Amino acid sequence: MMDSESIKSLRFHIKSQDYFGTLATVLSLSKQNLEAGANKKQIAKVLEYAEEQLVYLQENYKIVKNN
Repeated sequence: MMDSESIKSLRFHIKSQDYFGTLATVLSLSKQNLEAGANKKQIAKVLEYAEEQLVYLQENYKIVKNN
């Protein structure tokens, strides 16, 4: 479950229209760290947080194509 600070941060990224770019960066860095042999538990925690954000978005938002 996301806390209020996480939700506030997520809403900021949505308002700034940079959430997808931010998520892509997080996933790319996680992949690079995994390939470099970084701490798997830390990477799993980052991916779990991204998953929580996506579930929150699915439950509370609707994606609409830009004009």
